[in-house]
Amino acid sequence: MGYELDWSILWQLPYRTWILEGISLTIVISLVSWVFALIIGILIGLMRESPLRIIRLLSTAYVEIHRNIPLLVQLFFGYFALPMLLPIGIRRSLYDIGWEMGSAVLVLSLYTSAKVAEHVRAGLKTVSNLVKSGALATGLSWWQTQIYVVGPLLLRVIVPSLTTEFLTIFKGSSLAMTVGVVETTYVTQRLGFQTFRWIEANTVGTLVYLGCAWAIALFMGAIESRTRIPGLLQRGETG
Repeated sequence: MGYELDWSILWQLPYRTWILEGISLTIVISLVSWVFALIIGILIGLMRESPLRIIRLLSTAYVEIHRNIPLLVQLFFGYFALPMLLPIGIRRSLYDIGWEMGSAVLVLSLYTSAKVAEHVRAGLKTVSNLVKSGALATGLSWWQTQIYVVGPLLLRVIVPSLTTEFLTIFKGSSLAMTVGVVETTYVTQRLGFQTFRWIEANTVGTLVYLGCAWAIALFMGAIESRTRIPGLLQRGETG
């Protein structure tokens, strides 16, 4: 006898609640991680162009470490190994408050920030040295020049690249299930084990990620349109 689909299982309790909570947690993890990744990535990217050699070396080491170690390995280190380096009191507190989600946000933020930093460094090459020199000539410090002059120009250039990294961090959040975060992928697997409705469970997970990815692409596409620089190709365009 063939497999008979039963989509109604997805709306039955407690499965409906599991799915909705899993989707919500996926969105929260992705958004919070993206905010931190964007802030850290911009700072690290600017530091890689610092006039101080020690700052350039430290920022370069940061990027190379986080960019070249697989995300899954970093998740395991963040959840299992990092707390072991802390005093036992702090370690217990971390696990009491839910280190699963905390470690996932931390690792996703650091991992993605390294990629954002590279986009920032590449984008800095498009900002004319005359613009930087002019800002410095007005009396602004190096950091003030980066924040008030270079930064706004830079962000307009790298918006398409940031869109790609936003999608990456959203899809990467699915790996958080490996450290016990009850997000969408975790929920769909749990649903499959409990009901043996693997097609229905995995289909809903696939549609959630696909739908959210499209929503992110549309949102970031609107931002690209509003911030585009005339003459510069946008994501998806060809010369």
